[in-house]
Amino acid sequence: MIIIKTLLKIKTMKNITKTIDPISKARKHALFKEYSEDARARILLATEIYKARSKKGLTQQALAKAAETTQKVVSNIENGQVNVGLDLIFRMVKSLGLRMQVGKASLA
Repeated sequence: MIIIKTLLKIKTMKNITKTIDPISKARKHALFKEYSEDARARILLATEIYKARSKKGLTQQALAKAAETTQKVVSNIENGQVNVGLDLIFRMVKSLGLRMQVGKASLA
């Protein structure tokens, strides 16, 4: 994941330009690490689901039908926009013929 630093320039009352790095400021927040780890997990899942679906030549609609969900849910997962329950992940993994591993235990 590439993070692009956005630098904002803000003029103060004395007409001095001050550069603020919002990412640096966000990193100081107590929940930044937790949120970034959650986002990383969603992006990793999204990427793997998309690659596997594309490799099998399935549409989002076809995967949704096989995994007993909707095309919109598949789209949201592939865009990293939703937290997914294990039951749905398991159904999608099974539908794509993948193996799921948590730690050293293989689940599918």
